[in-house]
Amino acid sequence: MVMLAPVFGARGVPGLVKLGLAVSMAVVIFPLVNANAPDIPHEFFPYIGIIIKEVLVGLTLGFIINLISAIMQGAGQLIDFQIGFLMGNTVDPINGMQSPMTGSFLIILSTMLLLATNSHYYIIAALVRSYEFLPIDPSAIHYGIAFFIDITAKVIELSLQIAMPVFGAMFLADVGVGLLAKIVPQLNMFSVIFSVKILFGLVLIFLMIPLLGESVARVFNLTMQWVFELLRGWSQ
Repeated sequence: MVMLAPVFGARGVPGLVKLGLAVSMAVVIFPLVNANAPDIPHEFFPYIGIIIKEVLVGLTLGFIINLISAIMQGAGQLIDFQIGFLMGNTVDPINGMQSPMTGSFLIILSTMLLLATNSHYYIIAALVRSYEFLPIDPSAIHYGIAFFIDITAKVIELSLQIAMPVFGAMFLADVGVGLLAKIVPQLNMFSVIFSVKILFGLVLIFLMIPLLGESVARVFNLTMQWVFELLRGWSQ
């Protein structure tokens, strides 16, 4: 989970720090899980199977929580498409990959908001509570591909909702410029429209920042709901 979850799994965090954090969390969680006296087999192959199951569960939890970054990056890509920044993609310092400039800005800002509100504690709490829903040696694990298809659609929907104020305003501005160029063809609108669109887009992003905290909180709450929905589905 530490490898994929936001804040913990950022590329800028050294590997030794991630390893130390994972080991420290395991040491703290072990007495809580061991108090329930889980049925742990002593045979070699069943024991290896439990280790693989634990790794897959952690990766799944980290992947779902990391959808916060995917939502913000998708919203930034839609905004950059309208402003004209899409051709100038930069390297995302959080995920270590190319991403839109506005997407990188939104990811960094949302990560700072998560740290400022101590939301990373809820990620650790989700890991602890995962053993309540999914014991060490479960008889079966339910919830298949349909759940992940559903949250993929929700990720796209949330990205559209976050980007729509800027995206919609820029689209209406493009429509107005097109009508003006059609009515007054003598005006060479396309020689100045790109710089004006960038300025207008930056103003809209600046106006959107005070509302971003509420959006990040909503996205984080939804991702935590997805985590516990998946855990409840596995425990059935």
